[in-house]
Parts: sequence; structure tokens; C-alpha cells
Amino acid sequence: MDHQIVISYINKIPLLIALLLVARNYLRFSVELKVISWYVFLSVIVQFSSQYLASQKINNMYLLHIFVPTSFVCLSMFYQKTYASFLNRKIIWWIVSLFVVYSVFNSMYWEDIKTFNSYALSVESVLLIIYSLSLFALLLNEEVRNEKRELLSSLRWINSGILIYYASGLLIFYFGDFLTRFSFEKFQISWLFHSFIYIVQFTCISIGLWKYQKK
Repeated sequence: MDHQIVISYINKIPLLIALLLVARNYLRFSVELKVISWYVFLSVIVQFSSQYLASQKINNMYLLHIFVPTSFVCLSMFYQKTYASFLNRKIIWWIVSLFVVYSVFNSMYWEDIKTFNSYALSVESVLLIIYSLSLFALLLNEEVRNEKRELLSSLRWINSGILIYYASGLLIFYFGDFLTRFSFEKFQISWLFHSFIYIVQFTCISIGLWKYQKK
């Protein structure tokens, strides 16, 4: 079996584990974890739809153009709910609104839906890196740790997964379209690295959901 096919199955294992935890515990989750559950569900839909289209030799890049703004909305809501007591929610919603508009314009006028939308994905990555680093900084505050006591372990794991994925993948996202045109071999290498950090992300999210389940 081709190694790419094997890896495409392996990188879905943590995602399916996260989905199983969501299915079992969604009603028990805090509002923050319910929002992350939406992100997990969205990722499952896009991953399996993408694989099906690829198996049928159909261009699946348009799914990424849909996933980028919708995933950003989900993750922004996660951070907005987490920051709720410490940050004016309008700030997050302004960021979300501006990014969604930018992403739509990018798909309409700059990067065709049949190509890799590296610009929007790169901007999303930078914003999520800022969100995640801000949360880690916020969790250094004892008052915040006391308020988020029941969620603390889950937040650290989930936030770590998001930071590792988007920080590690930033260069791949930015040069993604260039790599697909320049060198198929280099694109394969970057794709393997992306699969690895994708596994790390959903492993961290799964652990975060499991940690809450134990309480």
C-alpha cells in the first residue's frame, strides 16, 4: 500500500478518537469544550470529504477555502468563551468579521478555489498563534487559574495542540501553492510533515477532552 494512503489513514486516528470523546461527553462539556467539539466535527467532515474527492480524482481544494474561515470562527469562539471574563468579546468578533471578509475576497479575487489558499491560511495561522500565546500568558495569572480550575488541564492541552499545529505549519501554509507547482517531491515532504503536526494537534485535543471527562 502506498505510504501516502497509510499516513492518510493514520492521521485520522486521533481525529476519530476526539470525535468519540465528543459523542460520549458533549452534554457534559463546558461551553469552551462544546465549541472545540464543533471544530472536531467540522474537521471530520472536511477530512473525509476531501479524501473521498481525492479518491475520485476530483479537485478538493475548494473544501480548504470553506474550512479556513469556518474553522477560524470555531476556534475564535473557543478563545472568546475562554477569555470571556477578561476581554471584551467585541474585539474577537471584529477580528472574526474582518478575517471572514478577507477570506471570501481572497477566494473570489486572489486565489482561485481550485488552488491552495495559502494567503488566508497564513493569516489564520498568525491570528491563532496570537490567540494561543495570549491564553498561555493569561493562564500564568493566579486569579485566572482559580477561575478556570476545572478546565485548566484541558485548556493547556487543547491550546498546545492548536499552537503546535498552526505555528509549525505556518511556512507550509504560506508556501503551499508554490510547493505544489515547484516540486512534487518537496510537496510530498511538506505533506508528510503536515500529517505529523495534524496528528499532534488532535492528539492534544483528544487528551484535553479526556482530561475533562475524568472529572
